[in-house]
Parts: sequence; structure tokens; C-alpha cells
Amino acid sequence: MIMSAISSRAEGRLTEGLLRAFALLLMVYVVARWGYAWWIDPARWTALLLLVSEGYTLMLVLLARRATHRDLSLLAMVATIYAVCYVALLDPLGTSHLVPEWVGATLLLTSMALQFTAKIFLGRSFGLLPAQRGLVMVGPYRIVRHPIYFGYLIGHIGFLLTNFSWRNAAVLTLLYIAQMLRIQREEAMLAASDADYRGYQRRVRWRLLPFVY
Repeated sequence: MIMSAISSRAEGRLTEGLLRAFALLLMVYVVARWGYAWWIDPARWTALLLLVSEGYTLMLVLLARRATHRDLSLLAMVATIYAVCYVALLDPLGTSHLVPEWVGATLLLTSMALQFTAKIFLGRSFGLLPAQRGLVMVGPYRIVRHPIYFGYLIGHIGFLLTNFSWRNAAVLTLLYIAQMLRIQREEAMLAASDADYRGYQRRVRWRLLPFVY
């Protein structure tokens, strides 16, 4: 039993370490692709803001506190890997503006403000895999249980409206299917092991969108 627990912790650390390394390599590719798109057309502020937002997320992933419990199920792994990779699948070419660039940039800035605020409260409890890294139930977490994902959603709407293609729409649609799976897996794990989290779920009813979900 002891050896099994040690082996499980080692496997979890290895998996999380590999995900962090993969995220770092992926970010290099994303910076090169979307940074070039902004370089050749500096009016595309949404491209630059996407890089800033994703770069900040990456920094937090690399500095995140080690989890005490992780969900290493196949479903959680697939959803997490897609959530890490999605930005590399977005295409800066052949897109169209459904709204002016400033509208998308405003939504992205609003998204970043929400994300940064939530991440400040979350601190080093931020991470990739659904995991127990400590509970945070203050600040924006008193309104919805996943305010960072709410911030992402606002930003992705703004991004898509100014960088629209059917490919980008499909990539982001699949992303939110993956995000809802991650939310469900994380909440199931926390609720099963933490009575405080079950109380938090009763106090804060909405996961992502107030009055909707």
C-alpha cells in the first residue's frame, strides 16, 4: 500500500512536470506564430492581447503549487491537453472582422482584468490538471466557482469576433466542451474529499455563468 502511494505520487509529479514542459514548448510556437501576425499588422491588437493573456497563464502554470491529489483519468488528461493545445490550433490567416478591432480588444482587456483578479486570489493554487491545491472561496470566487474560466470566455468571444473563421470557431467550441469536462472532474474530486468544498458549492450555486451554468 505504501509503495503504491509513493508510486502514484511519483507518477503524478512526472505527469504534471511533462505537462508544464509541453506547455512551455507550445508557448514558444504560439509566440512565434501570433507574434508574427501582430508584427506584420500592428493594428491587430487582439493578437497581441492573446499572447499576453496566454503568457501570463503559462507563468502561473510553471509556478503553481504541487497538488496533493490529481485526477489522472484519461478523460481529464485529454481535456487538459486540449485546453493547453487549443491556442496553437487557432489560425491567424484568412480571418474576418465581425466587429471592429477595438470591440474585440476591449473584451480581451476586460477578460484579462477578470482573469488577473481571480488568479491573484488563487495564487499558486492555479494549475493544469484537475487537482487539490488548496481551496479559495473569496473575491470573485464568491460569485461563480470558476471565475478564471468566465474571464477566458469573455476574451475568447472578443477574439473570435475580430478573428473569425470557421476553423477558429470550431477550435473554441471544442475548447469549452473540454473546459466543462475539466470543471466537472475537478468539482467531483474536490467534493468527494473536502466537506468545506461541498459547503462552498451550496453557497455559490453557479459554476461559470451567473444564472445560467
